[in-house]
Amino acid sequence: MENLVKKAEKIKIIFFDIDDTLRVKNTAFMPESINEVFAKLREKGIMTGIATGRNLYGVVPEVLALEPDYFVTINGAYVENQAHDVIYKHPFATDLVEEIMTWLKSVHSEFAFVGSDQLRVSKWDKVAEDAIAPVYAELLADESYYQTHDVFQMLTISDHDDKIALPENLAQKIRMVRWHPNSSDIVPMTGSKAEGCKQVLDVLGLTAENMMNFGDELNDRELFDLAGLSVAMKISHPEILEKADYVTDTVENDGILKALQVLQMID
Repeated sequence: MENLVKKAEKIKIIFFDIDDTLRVKNTAFMPESINEVFAKLREKGIMTGIATGRNLYGVVPEVLALEPDYFVTINGAYVENQAHDVIYKHPFATDLVEEIMTWLKSVHSEFAFVGSDQLRVSKWDKVAEDAIAPVYAELLADESYYQTHDVFQMLTISDHDDKIALPENLAQKIRMVRWHPNSSDIVPMTGSKAEGCKQVLDVLGLTAENMMNFGDELNDRELFDLAGLSVAMKISHPEILEKADYVTDTVENDGILKALQVLQMID
C-alpha cells in the first residue's frame, strides 16, 4: 500500500468510467459521495475527466453536474473539454461504415451509429431495447444517418451477438468489444479510451504516471494498461480485476470515495 500511496502523490488527473463505476447502469443510482469526491478533488487541484463508451448525449445530467474538466467519449474517439472545445475526434470513413453495414446485414445483425451527441439504430425492437434503453432510452431508426453525420463507433445489435465474428476483410480495420449479451462496440483497431486520454495528457503536458482511472469493464482494458494508477470496482470483469493496482468496493458502498481515502488523496 505504501507504494500505491507514493504513486498517488504524482496524480494530476483522474478519469472515471460512468456505468457501474460512478453510477449503477441498471438502476441509475449514484451515491451522494460522488459529489463529495469531485468537490474535494477540485479543492486539491486534481483535475477530473469522464472516460466512457457513451457519447455526449449519453452522459447523464447528474454526471454533467459534477463539472468534470474533460470528456473522453465513444471509447476515446471524441474528446471535449468542459468548455466544449473539441480536443480530438476520429470518425470512421464513410466507405468503412458501408462495409460494416454490409457485413452485419449478412450475419442478420441490426446495428447502431454513434455520433458525437446522437445515436441512430437500424431498427428499434425488443433486442435493441434490452441492450440500449438502460443507457440511451428509445432511439430513432435511421439507416441513412451516416450519410450526413460523422460516425465514431458502431454497435452490433442481435440476439446471437456471441456468435458474430469479424470477417477477414474487416479484422485488420476494426475490433469488437462486447458490453452486453445483445451488443458489441465496433471500434477502430487503434481506438480506445486510452487513446482519447492520451490526447488530454498531451494538451496538459502530463505523462501517464500523472493519470489515474476508475473502471470496471473490457473497454477500460487499454486504460488500465496506460494509467500510472488504476482502480477497479469490486464487480469488475475478471481481466480488469487482474490489471488493477487496487480493487475497491461497489458503487452502492461508496467505492470511489473509499479508494481515494485509502490512497490518501482526499480526507
